[in-house]
Amino acid sequence: MITFLDLRPLPVKEAEAVILPIPYEATTTYGAGAREGPEAILTASRQVELWDEDQGWDPSDKVRLATAMPLTPEVSGPQAMLEKIRRTVQPWVSQGKLVLALGGEHTITLALVQAAQTRYPDLHIVALDAHADLRESYDGSKYSHACVLRRVYELGRPLTLLGTRSYSREEADLMWVAPRFKIFKARELHTPAGWDQALAHLQAIPGPVYLTIDLDALDPAIMPAVGTPEPGGLTYYQVLTIMETLARRGPVIGLDLVELAPIPGHRVSDFTAARLLYKAISYIYGSRRPA
Repeated sequence: MITFLDLRPLPVKEAEAVILPIPYEATTTYGAGAREGPEAILTASRQVELWDEDQGWDPSDKVRLATAMPLTPEVSGPQAMLEKIRRTVQPWVSQGKLVLALGGEHTITLALVQAAQTRYPDLHIVALDAHADLRESYDGSKYSHACVLRRVYELGRPLTLLGTRSYSREEADLMWVAPRFKIFKARELHTPAGWDQALAHLQAIPGPVYLTIDLDALDPAIMPAVGTPEPGGLTYYQVLTIMETLARRGPVIGLDLVELAPIPGHRVSDFTAARLLYKAISYIYGSRRPA
């Protein structure tokens, strides 16, 4: 079994944070391969340096990290897969464990947020995504990856979307009128004023946050191995700053990293995803360390 960072296997019951690979891909509409994302991230993580050069500590030495067995995809449909994810994650959430899920397609986020909401009913969802993912349905399915944030939004909690640069007329109409919703488009985040406004908004979010990162939020020059690349995305350091800002203002209680579609012979995307996950762990637990 491949473990995150090539760490010694730790039983989930002894862990405070659980890496959960979910190699699920059923509604992909452009480039395929997201089902191979979790394994690629875990494999690349073996090359990640354990010392966090920015924070000045080794999170892997202080945080009890377990890598769970990958969730076998349900072939009967998205609803069955979402239920399987909820059943798996719910006990860990109830025990206060931090679940860090690796997709797979973005659809998995709905079940992860539903599980988190049972313990944290006042949570706020923050999503990094090139696309709005707010369609009512797509290709005949309400559980397409193109609809996942619409389903998440319908759970009744605030939703902040960052890095978006592609959406339909239907989604635009919804965003104009939706309460509990805030969007910072990628182009805005590349201006000093827009960037400052976004960080101020994130800093002001009260209570627990669930963070979902579709890797296509990053610019394809940095992260080409995604199913639906869009030009004009976020930089690596912008994503780090967003994660650090969220962790410093309050608890980040769950996270997923989705939509990596590995390119054979191309390692930079896999490694970047692994590095982002480790940095997220460093920020989340570093913010809890005594000053």
